[in-house]
Amino acid sequence: MSNKAKVIVFLSVVAVVTVLALLQGLTAEGSDKAIPLILAALGLAALGMWTIGVRSKARKR
Repeated sequence: MSNKAKVIVFLSVVAVVTVLALLQGLTAEGSDKAIPLILAALGLAALGMWTIGVRSKARKR
């Protein structure tokens, strides 16, 4: 498996987990929503950092 394929699989898994955690966090009540919302925020941060990294790398070339 090439590096590009590994990155695509990893980012797809991160995106799916992020969406599921966000949905679970939004539907939960009370203190049960803290962990899913934290996972969703971390997933969004990871996807955002990856996007910024790819764009800045493309500009340097």
